[in-house]
Amino acid sequence: MEMKRCPHGKPKKSGCVECNPCPHGRLKYHCAECNPCPHGKIKSSCAACIPCPHGKVKYRCAACKPCPHGKVKYRCAECKPCPHGKRKDSCVDCNPCLHGKMKRNCAECVGCPHGKLKHRCSTCIALRDTKAIE
Repeated sequence: MEMKRCPHGKPKKSGCVECNPCPHGRLKYHCAECNPCPHGKIKSSCAACIPCPHGKVKYRCAACKPCPHGKVKYRCAECKPCPHGKRKDSCVDCNPCLHGKMKRNCAECVGCPHGKLKHRCSTCIALRDTKAIE
């Protein structure tokens, strides 16, 4: 059975920014402003809001979400392979940006005003943490 794609080529409508946008230009479920938790994180990624008995975020816990290969299921290349022999979410061929890089590692696609990757920029992280405290 072939999976229906959205009109923009994404495998699922829920993973398409054009089909499922928030007012901040992100996917609704990946937006900290649309899905905030009291700890300043995205609710689905907060270990305090959605904990497992091991003190981790449930989907990232190898004890709660194991795969048959002894890894955390979402990080296993054997459970989620791509045709290029890599983990699907880490394959440049399956998830390229316009600049030939992994989109999440491209400063031009997900960069900040400081010329760095937004999730690695100490200035942006400090600003985000300050806003979460307020």
